[in-house]
Amino acid sequence: MSSKQIAKSAAIVSLITMLSRVLGYVRDAISAAILGVGWVSDAFFVAFRIPNMLRSLLAEGALSSAFIPVFTDYLEKKDRRETWLLAVNVLNALSLLLVLITFAGIVFAPFIVTIMAPGFINDPQKFQLTVSLTRWLFPFILFVSIAALFLGILNSLKKFSIPAFAPVVLNISMILSGVFICPRLGDTPETQVYGWVFGALFGSFLEILIQWIPSVKEGLAWKPFINLKDEGLRRIGKLMIPATLAQSVTQINLLVNTILASLLVEGAVTYLYYGNRLMQLPLGVFGVAVATVSFPFISQYASRGDFDSLRDTIHSSLKQAFFVVLPASAGLIALSVPINLLLFNYGRFQYDDAIKTAGVSAVYCTAIFAHTGVKILTQVFYAINKAGTAVKISVSSMIINILLCVSLMFSMNYLGLALATSLAALIQFIALYFYLSKFINGLKTKEFLAYCAKVTVISLIMAGLSYLTYYLLNANFNAADFSRTINGFIVLAAITVGVISYGIMAKLSGLDYAERIMQGIVNRFNKKK
Repeated sequence: MSSKQIAKSAAIVSLITMLSRVLGYVRDAISAAILGVGWVSDAFFVAFRIPNMLRSLLAEGALSSAFIPVFTDYLEKKDRRETWLLAVNVLNALSLLLVLITFAGIVFAPFIVTIMAPGFINDPQKFQLTVSLTRWLFPFILFVSIAALFLGILNSLKKFSIPAFAPVVLNISMILSGVFICPRLGDTPETQVYGWVFGALFGSFLEILIQWIPSVKEGLAWKPFINLKDEGLRRIGKLMIPATLAQSVTQINLLVNTILASLLVEGAVTYLYYGNRLMQLPLGVFGVAVATVSFPFISQYASRGDFDSLRDTIHSSLKQAFFVVLPASAGLIALSVPINLLLFNYGRFQYDDAIKTAGVSAVYCTAIFAHTGVKILTQVFYAINKAGTAVKISVSSMIINILLCVSLMFSMNYLGLALATSLAALIQFIALYFYLSKFINGLKTKEFLAYCAKVTVISLIMAGLSYLTYYLLNANFNAADFSRTINGFIVLAAITVGVISYGIMAKLSGLDYAERIMQGIVNRFNKKK
């Protein structure tokens, strides 16, 4: 039963996340046109990386992994009053902690930037701008972390749509800021960049607002108290310590990339940021969607001790996610250059910049399935109280990533950093799968590998057909002489051929997840009529 529920809910979350990702690319296209590639864009992305990293470490990664299992356990075993008191206690304690972190971040911004981007120290103008932007952006962690707690509350109640919509609001805020506020702040990117800061702060505040209202309707009633001795709060705190390391390895690896990239050629930080953005489409649209929707079910089965249902849910979640992310990876690698040219080749973002970004995108996309698997499997370790093992695997993965980065950066420049992160994610996924299989007496490994092999072969054929379609249309129509709109239609045609061919081959091969996902969407919308 949970497999169908996960497929239905994941389909809806995927659609909303798709909207968010599309708006995210619009946002990135505008920022690329305004900031271009240079010292200003490098400064902004380093400054923005700092609160984003802390958000992942303290909120979306660690807090979600620690809060949802405990809150779900309370929903299963405690009365509603005690359950909601736990939520309020966590909200108040988290808010106090975040205010202190924000204040410390503003005060110690120069030191933080020195650690984050040591290569900026020799450029006073770049360093000072990064410090200034860091100070303005630190309140961002306060807002998005509180929003992440509301996400955990609503997801535990199996309310997925509104939390999934929250990033849409953030992207809209930044887009409107880029269009209407940035141009009013001067003619240079070093002044216009502050418009992006305003958009990020205001949008993150709106993320809280749209999730607070439904949380109140479900039963949340705020009270001014903090009980640090509360059993539930202590359980969450204990889980957050290992979760901070294990759940956020991807962000920590990206942080290492940022630090090392600051030592490379100017623009390296920017290439890595935009290159990583393309990977986020399939990862966020379906990989993270499946992980988000499956987590409450996984926590519920773990709380009940129902390991048969837990095993089936993990197996079906991985298969559903890989059914989408494997072909998406292949397609994005095949069309990396035309897609990046279409998305980012505007204004101050030149043709060569888009080509370099495309190379980074292709390398990152090789590990989308690994990042997806890590997201799904890591949360299972917390649900079954095996956080220590997940931490050991995560720390090992970080060490491997750092060693690979240092080894590859001198021969491959920024591409070596992207490759190192991808290889580290693959190793982490394999290790998590191996140990989890031992803990729950098997994960149907032979069936899963056979399934992945079938999907991979179909995906490679699909990618070849997509690239061939683009090549033929581009050559016959000489797309370089046409408008961006025509080029966009050529890329869209190549993607369409890929999607249709994959759907046909999947159907002929007996893969039923396409039908299940689409049926989930149809049933959900029919229910609303």
